[in-house]
Amino acid sequence: MVGGRGDSCYFPRDLGRGSYGGDVHCFQQYLSARGYLLEEPTGFFGERTAAAAKRWQKDSGLGYIDGDLETTSRSFFATQNGLPAPGSGRVTMKAQAHEKNTCIDVCAEFTGIQHCQTRCVNDLADKKHACREACQVGFGTACDRAFPASDEGGSANFKICLGYMETSCEDTCKKFRD
Repeated sequence: MVGGRGDSCYFPRDLGRGSYGGDVHCFQQYLSARGYLLEEPTGFFGERTAAAAKRWQKDSGLGYIDGDLETTSRSFFATQNGLPAPGSGRVTMKAQAHEKNTCIDVCAEFTGIQHCQTRCVNDLADKKHACREACQVGFGTACDRAFPASDEGGSANFKICLGYMETSCEDTCKKFRD
């Protein structure tokens, strides 16, 4: 199955006009599944995505409605979907000194181009979140590196590649489910 509902998206960075990647694609899936975005997810955050995000922000009762997915919107999304809030320290990119950590590495490879990401947690119950975030970021970056938008057919292949992200990350991280 290609595509998804986007309710397991991780946003380790702010997103806005001009952003692109796996996190943008995932947010677009979320907006599309809820009727805010009427086009197929592309992985590029343009004006249509911003307009859909504004409608979502307004309907969600968020005070700051600008169409960007900034800290307040990212935190609201995480809380709404039972995910760790960005910046909460539950999922980190590096092991924390003087603390017991569990780190998970996830790699994605396309056309011989590989990209790996690591996420660490202190609480073993958060391993699924570490895996999912590492997979989403690693998969999105590998798609971008293998199919750059500037190459012939790049943006179409990038979009196709990202279409497999949710299913691939589900398979990769299934051993960490509750």
